[in-house]
Amino acid sequence: MTLLPLFQWAAHAPIFAVMRDSKWGFAIVEMVHLLALTCLGGTVLLVDLGILGVGFRRVSIPRVARDLAPLFLGSLLLTAVSGALLVAAEAMKCYYHPAFRVKMLLFVFAVTFHFTLHRRLIEVGTDGTPSLGSKLGAAGSLALWCTVGLAGRTIGFL
Repeated sequence: MTLLPLFQWAAHAPIFAVMRDSKWGFAIVEMVHLLALTCLGGTVLLVDLGILGVGFRRVSIPRVARDLAPLFLGSLLLTAVSGALLVAAEAMKCYYHPAFRVKMLLFVFAVTFHFTLHRRLIEVGTDGTPSLGSKLGAAGSLALWCTVGLAGRTIGFL
């Protein structure tokens, strides 16, 4: 199954003409995308660094994760919507760009990891400290989200 017809439709759909033809449309959506990415990355960074023992020594990591969950979800949604609009503006470029494919694969993997394994890793042991598995998962989460960002930046330079 190929996604080529979907990308071809997006490249010619009148609904995305504003993004393609406007001087400011793409720039405004890209700014929203970057702000949402900043919030998303910030929530991931705070929780994962907390698991790794950097910061939040007086607040429990599960509580930090719970308190940041709405910000994470909102930023994730805004990132996905704004990202879809950016892709629609340059649909065929994105379809054939290897870095875009890598970014989307990593993004899906990072989101899946977050909503499955990562949620379990946030819990601390009976002594109040994260386990070695939790720390490894947090390091993996940070690495994964960083590679998503690097792959995204690569799209503009290749």
